[in-house]
Order: sequence, then structure tokens, then C-alpha cells
Amino acid sequence: MRTPYIAFRITSVMLVTLLGSLLTLAQAKNSADLLALPAQKSALASQSVLMAMTPNNGSVLVVGERGHIINWQSSSSWQQQQSPVSVAITGVTILSDGSKIAVGHDGVILKAKSDSTNWQKVFTGVELTKLKIEQVKQQYQDLQQLIKQTQDEDELEELTYQLEDLAFAIEDNQLELTSGPNKPLLSVTQTSNDILFACGAYGTLLTSTDKGETWQLINNQLDNPDNYHLNAVIATVDNELYIVGENGLGFKSNDLGQTWSVMTLPYSGSLFGIIANTRNLDKRAANGSHFIDSQTQLVAFGLQGNLMISLDGGAHWQHEKLPNGISLLGGNFSKQGSAYLVGHGGLIVSFLPENLALLNIKKHPSGAAFSSILVKENSLILAGQFGITQWPIKE
Repeated sequence: MRTPYIAFRITSVMLVTLLGSLLTLAQAKNSADLLALPAQKSALASQSVLMAMTPNNGSVLVVGERGHIINWQSSSSWQQQQSPVSVAITGVTILSDGSKIAVGHDGVILKAKSDSTNWQKVFTGVELTKLKIEQVKQQYQDLQQLIKQTQDEDELEELTYQLEDLAFAIEDNQLELTSGPNKPLLSVTQTSNDILFACGAYGTLLTSTDKGETWQLINNQLDNPDNYHLNAVIATVDNELYIVGENGLGFKSNDLGQTWSVMTLPYSGSLFGIIANTRNLDKRAANGSHFIDSQTQLVAFGLQGNLMISLDGGAHWQHEKLPNGISLLGGNFSKQGSAYLVGHGGLIVSFLPENLALLNIKKHPSGAAFSSILVKENSLILAGQFGITQWPIKE
């Protein structure tokens, strides 16, 4: 039996988040719904547990525990934005028109206009649960029709078991409508034409074609019958989509999420993230003419220092494990093509995907668990257990 979901994007610091959540609950006299409780303003918000970030016109948009959303320029120059929830926010992205989308625990999705620092709820776990009920009920009806047409006794027995599982799933989701949402969203991304994708626990995959105003549940497009957690979704500059998750799960889409194929990864543990770098290569055809071909490098990473590299868009993978066995939680590419990964204990790993022999392992002096990283020319922007900080580097 699978254990209940625990937010593991930044597992070593979840005790801090839990204590913070308990404090918020106490302040709300144990009666307020955190989805309805606006995030409290705090002079220490930039030092709280922060889980994801994205560049924002010269600054950095950062999200984290207790609904915190921050626009950060430096340790002495940052502004907390108005968030309508007090649940943890785990992912954030910015659309082509400058509007912003964030996702988080209890299935929440927030949106802010390009010129606004005031965020609004556009979706919650209540809507997610209703979508799941509709989806499972349709599967139940389809399976009932299939059973009516089935003659083979062994096949009929298996289908009957599946029907019972669907009945239990409907019941569980209906109970969730009463007890409250509990399925976190963990990652969000968008294609160049602003089609959005958000993924999370128990195989949840959502998409939006109207810039985040409405969302559709599409997890049944994935070959994920056990509903393994989906921890990260990304889109490349060529609009290729990639998902990684629990149990070494990996998916790829070349058609804007209409269809998904399974990526066979050489590791069966939890993967917490995936990053991509698309390079244009000058090649020569058989007739001697030159042409430009793109190459997508991928790095997937996760539990106990396991990382995998693909130089051909996910067709083939090389598996590497860090000697210290420290879990990796976030990553990014530099403009020069170096991959940077961060994780527990202040771990910072850098390397060129095509040359793992030069893998460089460092430790930030804070020893913090980092969940997100941005690479600037002469420094790293790091977010995690103790908030957000900048660290000088030389590439």
C-alpha cells in the first residue's frame, strides 16, 4: 500500500513548513480554511521556506510556504505581493503578456495580471476533485459497457476488479469534497503560445488554453495506471513537453500535450525535477550544404543523488549517482550550457552534459536545502530552506 502524499520537493525542511502551518492554523483559531486565508505580510518573508522562482524583468519572482509570493532583487530590496491563500506555493511561471501563474498545495492555482501585485484564485482542489469525479465516473460507465460485451471469464473477472476499484475511487473523491482538498500541485509550465500545464500528486495533470482562467484534467492521457506522483513538468523553446515523477516515471509530448509517450529512464526511484537546454547546431548535409539542427539536452534528477543525462531529447539516457548520495531538488542551465543542480545540505552540482568527467560538487556555507536555482553571469540565485540568497561564481 502506498504511503499518503508528503510534499517532497524539499523534504528536509518540511518540518519547518509544518510548524509554520500549525502556527498559522493557531492564529486562525483552527477554524479558517487556508485556501481562504490571505498570506500574512511578514518582514521575514524572504527568509522563509521558498520553493520555486522565475526571472521577472530583471528581478526574480519567488514563491513558497504560507502562500508567500515575493518579487526579489537583492537581500535588501524585495517586495511581498498580496496572496489570497496561506497554503504552500510550489511553482510559478510568467506568460508572454506578462501575466503570472502560480500553483500550490490543496490544488490551488493563482493568477496575477502583468501590471498587478495582487493575486487571485482561479482554481482550487475543490474544482480538481469535481473534475476527478467526472473523469472516474466516465471511466466507470465505459468499463460497464465493456463488461457487457466481454465473454471470456478470466478477462471478465479482471474487469470486474477494475470496476470495483473505480467505485472506490469515486467514493474517495466524494468524501474529499466533504473533508477538503488534499492533492498538491507541484509544477507549472507554458509553451510559447501560452498553453499551460500543471502537474502534481497522484498523477494529476491539468492544462489551460485560455492563459490560466479555466483548467481541464488530462491525466488520463498518460500511461500512469497507478497514479504515481508527477513532480515536474517543463516546456522547451521548441515546445517539447517533459514530465518526471515518482518511480522513475517520465513522459514526453511533441504535439503541445495532445499525446504523450513514455520515456524509459534508467532509474526507478523518485525524480524531483527535469531541465532542458536546446542548442542550434550547424550541420552539413550529404550534398555538402549547411543546415541548422536543434539538439535538446535533458537532465533529470532526484532521490539520493541520482541524475540522468540525455543528449537527444530523451531517446537515450546516461545514469550517474553522486558519491555523497544527497537528493537533488532543483536545477537550471546557464547561458553557456552548463547544468546546475541543487539539493539538500547546501549541495550545488555543476557540469557540462556532454562531459560528466568534469562534474563539480560544491557546498553552500549555509548548509540549506535548496529547491530552486537561477544562473546569472557571475552569481547563482538560490531559494530554499532559509529563503533566497545570491552566491558569486565563476563559470
